Amino acid sequence: MQLFKNPGILVCLSAFLLALGTYLATMEVPVRITYDPAAAEQYDLMRAYLPFGFALWILSLMFLVYGIVLGAQKPLAVARLKKPFSMVSIIVGVTMGVLALTSTFLPWVIAEGTEPFIETRGGSFNVGQYHALTGVDLMTGTNNMAGDIILLVFVGAIIGILHIPLLTLLERERTDAMRVILFLLGGICIIGPVALVYAHRIWWISLRVNGALGFSVSFESPGMGFLIATSCAIGLIASGIITTIKLARSIAPINTSSI
Repeated sequence: MQLFKNPGILVCLSAFLLALGTYLATMEVPVRITYDPAAAEQYDLMRAYLPFGFALWILSLMFLVYGIVLGAQKPLAVARLKKPFSMVSIIVGVTMGVLALTSTFLPWVIAEGTEPFIETRGGSFNVGQYHALTGVDLMTGTNNMAGDIILLVFVGAIIGILHIPLLTLLERERTDAMRVILFLLGGICIIGPVALVYAHRIWWISLRVNGALGFSVSFESPGMGFLIATSCAIGLIASGIITTIKLARSIAPINTSSI
């Protein structure tokens, strides 16, 4: 029970439950919708784990509030902010979080196409099409690939903006080890939707012949939001790896002196 009296552990548990709850809330599973033995079995994709996701969200908020209350009862680790590495970690976490949040409102997929030739008295010409899908469009529109999985990008942003600075302020011991967990968790939350979008789109040119009317060419390319989200995920994961190396180097002299 001593673990639940540690503000840093509570903050890490809050971030983990937030990510897990979001994943369960967005997971779509096939559910049987016909129960007539004489009829053919029919299934539909539904978010069957949505109630569990809501429960984990509430539990995550409770852990976060409890951790803040426990941490506020002790002197805040303001002196830790004077250390360059701690300050850099906060700046990296907040910056990556803000950029990840911003990326969801920028184009993730840019689809361009050329319709068949249109014949008029003035001659023939192509009618071009340009359509940009933002992260929010992919999440809420008819073009979503796997439910609202892009909500995990918001989770990664929250971890960077909220949980990492709180951990530095509230936790006085084992900060680097817990910071590694938050960096890696935030990066994984962002890289998951990025990989899913990349796997479900067509990133090459598609040529279609339309007989006498001509032909059309369409292709899709990553948008600015997709590239920013990818960079944020790489930045968070790299920060976690760098923090791990720093932690290992700080432990090595202790083990050497004890021998």
